[in-house]
Amino acid sequence: TTDAQQGDAFLGYSCHCSPGYSGARCQHKCSGPLGMEGGIISKGQLSSSSALRDMFGLQRWTPNLARLHRTGMVNAWSPSESDRWPWIQVNLLRQMRVTGLITQGARRLGSSEYVKSYKIGFSDNAANWSMMTSRGDTQDMIFHGNSDSSSPMANAFFPPIEAQYIRVYPQVCRGHCMLRMELMGCELTGCSEPLGLKGGQVQDSQLTSSSVYQTLGMGFLAWTPNRARLDHQAKVNAWTAATNDHNQWIQVDLLVPTKITGVVTQGAKDFGRVQFVRSYKLAYSNDGIKWTTYQDEGQHKDKVFQGNVDNDTHRKNLIQPPIYGRFLRLIPWSWSGRITLRMELLGCTEED
Repeated sequence: TTDAQQGDAFLGYSCHCSPGYSGARCQHKCSGPLGMEGGIISKGQLSSSSALRDMFGLQRWTPNLARLHRTGMVNAWSPSESDRWPWIQVNLLRQMRVTGLITQGARRLGSSEYVKSYKIGFSDNAANWSMMTSRGDTQDMIFHGNSDSSSPMANAFFPPIEAQYIRVYPQVCRGHCMLRMELMGCELTGCSEPLGLKGGQVQDSQLTSSSVYQTLGMGFLAWTPNRARLDHQAKVNAWTAATNDHNQWIQVDLLVPTKITGVVTQGAKDFGRVQFVRSYKLAYSNDGIKWTTYQDEGQHKDKVFQGNVDNDTHRKNLIQPPIYGRFLRLIPWSWSGRITLRMELLGCTEED
């Protein structure tokens, strides 16, 4: 079904998308990772009822570690042994549509430990909480969790949750309640799909830049704009400008007018040297000739977006109100090392 009215109103009925889908033709599946694994969800957005201290207090299993596929000796969240009603909480900073959760256990001192079942709570203010229930039932829904320490287990939420805060309440655990996780969902608008830099739908020819740096002056070590794809892995795996100044830019031609609702950025390393963009401006155009710099509505001047703080963590910025245009330019405004960038754009086609 579709939520587009398209003449249906006079017949006295309307249509709605199935849970987890949005867009005029229900074409957007609201099931993207919200940023636990990638780091878009920062340490400050995570809290818990308690945290396990192990090995005479040397090991601390804090909520910031509860990220899907995290590695290392201490690589998950676990509540303290005395915590009878444990929980871990994610503050999404604004209302989001949350459509599911992926969970994973961990190993501790050689033992496989994990959450076998859990409940889900949600809130808009972190004070008044509601619990997910089964349809037509007033009992809290209990979700099946993991059966080992490494295999991810996904559960979908029907209907999706619309809230700012999400809590996971472990119910039954094997050993300690070890948890790594990822929340799935999207912005409430539904218009927050990756536009194709990471996935490859945006072709190399659609990416251009003001200049290109070459390591040691060698052409085969050129940091060209087509490499500026989020999470791209290679020795040369990002765009780097030839010079560090405010005249540098990287441009994406989306080929058709597009609603752009977010930008995700990432730095990179050049032979071990950490490099990233600390802040940037955005400009947009429909013809590639006449450009408009995105404005901070409150201050009536060019908006400067906060960028990365290291070479690997994702940094997501929402564009509110959205940009409508075919071309987008990211203009680095401050940086560490050389201007170096990997990126993804979020949004949907203007038609949708």
